[in-house]
Amino acid sequence: MVKSKPLLFLFLLLNLSSIVWGQEFRNSTSLPDHPRLLLQKGKLEEIKENVQSSSSWKALNDLILKEAEQMLRIPTTPIYRQGKTMLIQAREVFLKVFFLSYAYQITSDKDFAKRGIQELIQVSQLKDWNPLVFLDVAEMTMAAAIGYDWFYDEMKPSERQIIKKAIVEKGIQPSFDSDYNNFLELDNNWNQVCNAAMVFGAISVYEDNPKLAQNTIERAVESSQLPMKKYNPDGVFPEGLMYWIYGTSYYVMMLEALEGVLESGTNKMYSANFLKSGEFYLHMIANSGKVFNWSDALEVQYLNPAIFWIADKSGDESLLWREKRFLENGNYQALKKSRLLPAVILMGSQFLPREIMSPQRLFWKGEGDNSMAVMRSSWNDPDGIYLGFKLGKVAEHHAHMDMGSFVMESDGVRWALDLGMQEYHSLSSNKVDLWDSSQHGERWTVFRHSNLGHNTLALDDSLMDVTGKAKLEKFSDDPDFQFAIGDLTGVFLRKDREIKRGVGIRDKNHVIIRDEISSSPSSLKVTWRMFTSAKIRIKGNEAILTQDGRELRLQVQAPSNVQLRTRTANQSNAYDAKNKGVRLIGFDIEVDKSKPTAIQVLLIPGSSKVRISNSQFSLSEW
Repeated sequence: MVKSKPLLFLFLLLNLSSIVWGQEFRNSTSLPDHPRLLLQKGKLEEIKENVQSSSSWKALNDLILKEAEQMLRIPTTPIYRQGKTMLIQAREVFLKVFFLSYAYQITSDKDFAKRGIQELIQVSQLKDWNPLVFLDVAEMTMAAAIGYDWFYDEMKPSERQIIKKAIVEKGIQPSFDSDYNNFLELDNNWNQVCNAAMVFGAISVYEDNPKLAQNTIERAVESSQLPMKKYNPDGVFPEGLMYWIYGTSYYVMMLEALEGVLESGTNKMYSANFLKSGEFYLHMIANSGKVFNWSDALEVQYLNPAIFWIADKSGDESLLWREKRFLENGNYQALKKSRLLPAVILMGSQFLPREIMSPQRLFWKGEGDNSMAVMRSSWNDPDGIYLGFKLGKVAEHHAHMDMGSFVMESDGVRWALDLGMQEYHSLSSNKVDLWDSSQHGERWTVFRHSNLGHNTLALDDSLMDVTGKAKLEKFSDDPDFQFAIGDLTGVFLRKDREIKRGVGIRDKNHVIIRDEISSSPSSLKVTWRMFTSAKIRIKGNEAILTQDGRELRLQVQAPSNVQLRTRTANQSNAYDAKNKGVRLIGFDIEVDKSKPTAIQVLLIPGSSKVRISNSQFSLSEW
């Protein structure tokens, strides 16, 4: 039995309706024929022309076709639960169906359609799509909707009936059950992905279920405005870049799909700050191509439809600078497992890599729930310096205790790294309550999640305050001294000392990290730390880091009597990732009661031939 929506959600709908609604649906008899999801009339011909105009896009097109040919000879995906979820299997189905349906549309080869329909018939006959983990339902519904829509002309009436019935009964209808549809009240990536999937399902079966389809779309339009607020004010997505890619990509796919359904289009469904998030994405990627992977995120960069859509809507092709480099590099093998790759071609192939120019701004800051600053010495020099500085708060979905943390690159090497996310199943299979984010919650027993596993400070070896926030206090985009200063006082459990950290690139040739700690009535132990994959040689207050034939000098200028030390990044918990090849370099200082102190560390690239003076300026003088 379908249950009613929670009263809280109805309240939210009423208060959001004035912002986004006033939409009218096209008459179901005037809807485009199948395919209508992302492939409106004329789009297929445009794509075929685009992939022939660029060797990069042709290579990606050919990669999908080659993978689809391989799929003709492998069995349908075995569906089973891994713990509580079957998300991996659902995404595998999505990958196969999207690649096969793209190959069918591009080539008209019926073998691709026949194989894709087999995949969909199998999952349509499952008892359910695991609504207790609604992300499983979302990925499966998205796959079924695209397959039903794009294979429509090749399906027998009986096959259409089986798949259409599954989309409605296993996909859309559970989303109206209050036992399963809490995604409607969330303001994170789950909202975006699940609403997008329900819209795809609704549009795919629109002519047979117009009332259900309209109710589903109306609800999604309203609910999806909740995460839209999280992009305020500068486009920073507080869950980090990986979940920006996930949630934003599904959301722009939903917007594209709705263009053929809503009379007045989708302009009211996204804000200027949503478009600003294209700059957030751009600046989170270093010259090496690695990501500033704070929160639950990986270092790897991969193509996504969201940034192409935003570049098109904003008219700023420079947002695609990293995509240009990726496309021109030609190393596409990792994309064989990228289930949204067809959508990348659909939304991005009109851009020619050779025509994309580099961005102009070397410095970028974003404020909001997870404020930060990013700076670099150059966009074009692969050996240039990149420095990312994370502030914000712990009280966000997928957050780490990484306030005050930084990553740093020079000479094409990531010297100061973020350990990033640990694979969820490795923790859940060990009965770790990954989502208990209370002060003493099990989430913070995971080394990578706590401040002890980041390039930031620890006071008396304690965790950070889960209710605190680090604020961006001051910044400069002067090319001779780009810097950002954050007030970290609020993120420590001890509130008796004011603590500030400034990071910057001086003279485009070295990095400075300066901490200032005020006086208080009691003494304090402060630990400074940095994680690196480099080999380390310590000499007094300096360390020489070497990696990939390059060198970095870490010099402690204050206090003058510190003892640098190193150790492995491995921890004693059986469930902690081993962090193979990573070492921790840092030092402890004891701060006497009633005494302020300053810590100043320089990171000097081996390619920097200038002599660095020992001059020190307080953060107030920056």
